[in-house]
Amino acid sequence: MRKFVLASVAMIALTAGARADNASTVTQIGAVNGSAVTQNGFTNNQSTTGQLGVINSATTSQGLTTFGLTNTSSVAQVGGNNTAGTAQVGLVNGSTITQDSFNLGVLQNNSASVGQLGVLNGSTVTQTQH
Repeated sequence: MRKFVLASVAMIALTAGARADNASTVTQIGAVNGSAVTQNGFTNNQSTTGQLGVINSATTSQGLTTFGLTNTSSVAQVGGNNTAGTAQVGLVNGSTITQDSFNLGVLQNNSASVGQLGVLNGSTVTQTQH
């Protein structure tokens, strides 16, 4: 009987891990765009940010006050001046930042930073100036 109860608890724990505690989608189209996402869920933190403008700024913080088992963040920016930062603390962390900069009458710039503390960390940053 004990084995059955322990197996049931383990199955519930595995099933509960598949849900998303925090999910965020931000889409901004404008001259000046700014976004700050903070997620502190225990199981899954998922954030997606897309910005199209002259000046774009986005920050994502996941699991900084409540350890997140799985953190995923994606930021895509198209504009003249793009800045993105991601900070993640969790067992598994994944971050993608894509920046396309065009000469739109402002200082053309792409700036990205990623900080990750975890067991499995993965990050991809792609920057293009046109």
